[in-house]
Amino acid sequence: MDSARRWSGVVALALGIFVLITIEELPIGVLSVMAPELGISEGLAGLSVTVPGVLAGVVAVLTPVIVRGMDRRLVLVLALSSVVISCALSVVAPNFAVLLLARLFAGVSIGLYWAVLAIVALGQVEAKHSARALTVAFSGAGAALVLGVPMAAWIGSHVAWRAAFAVVGLIAVLVAVLILLLVKPVRSPVKVTPAMMLAASRARGVRYAIVLTSLVVVAQFITYAYVSPILVARAQVPVTDIGVMLLAFGIAGLIGNFAVAPLLTRSAPWGVLVVSSGVGISLLLVLLLMHTPASALAIMPLWGLFVGAISVAIQAFVGSQAAEVIEEGTALNSAVFNVAIAVGALVGGLIIDRAGQTSLIVTSTVMVLAGAAVAANYLRGGVAGRRHSESA
Repeated sequence: MDSARRWSGVVALALGIFVLITIEELPIGVLSVMAPELGISEGLAGLSVTVPGVLAGVVAVLTPVIVRGMDRRLVLVLALSSVVISCALSVVAPNFAVLLLARLFAGVSIGLYWAVLAIVALGQVEAKHSARALTVAFSGAGAALVLGVPMAAWIGSHVAWRAAFAVVGLIAVLVAVLILLLVKPVRSPVKVTPAMMLAASRARGVRYAIVLTSLVVVAQFITYAYVSPILVARAQVPVTDIGVMLLAFGIAGLIGNFAVAPLLTRSAPWGVLVVSSGVGISLLLVLLLMHTPASALAIMPLWGLFVGAISVAIQAFVGSQAAEVIEEGTALNSAVFNVAIAVGALVGGLIIDRAGQTSLIVTSTVMVLAGAAVAANYLRGGVAGRRHSESA
């Protein structure tokens, strides 16, 4: 019974990250209807993804230092409460300025939740189940791509984009209650200081994770933040069918989240290499072959399969390659992850407004493949290090 409750707690954590990913990426699904109503360009509307991402990065870095001995479970509840405030403001926002204010609360929630999710998930189960706990907890990210973002896109195109925010806010309330009831309290035995955060940033595993996240996630969101207009203009997909495309992308992402687990158990660095290479190949297909609704329906799931594994793969990388500084490393990687989303959306907005969609996708492809090269270099360094130790 105790084991069942612990795993129920991990599932509740997954529901929380479902809410966080949905609120973070919700503007992507409603961009094509939100921008015209607010009287702004699609590139400017992309700031609704950029602003919370930047703030989330700052909050994630500060979270371990600020919360110190606080129950990490309550940090998650605070994060979901901030989601509720963000959604309420978004529903009544009369203009883009107020919407950006609402997105600040989303940024706080994202930074808080991402910074402690892995630590709380690991605190629910025995050490031997760590990889499984992380996979289940992060499956909420894939589920958000399967249900959350497509649901928001559907509501946005068939009802109203403001209604999509209202639905997410209500779900956030329910999940916060579940976490309070099901998740076991988790406190860090060590009070993290700024000096400890700085020291963790120098660890080899953390340094590589930060570089990998910077390249792969920025690249992914340069293009994905504008996937709605890309599907409409490049693949001739009707606006009312965007939700279907995102659903196909999301289902594949959820599969990818679980499918990568055996590889991560054997070697997290290899997992990151496979995932980043797969994203790069998928973006090449978007660039070269996605010109009809049929081709979009074939390519979107392949792309989603690899994208769905990014967050759990890089978190597993931190956990296995920087285990001695896992809380600090997780917070730093979470910060970079969310800033990378923001930077990707910002850079993508500049490119799509000034150079068009082809340049957008080319930039993403080059950056992702550079990330794959970094992962390969890490693996070569590890092999070289082992050979040196054996010869000594």
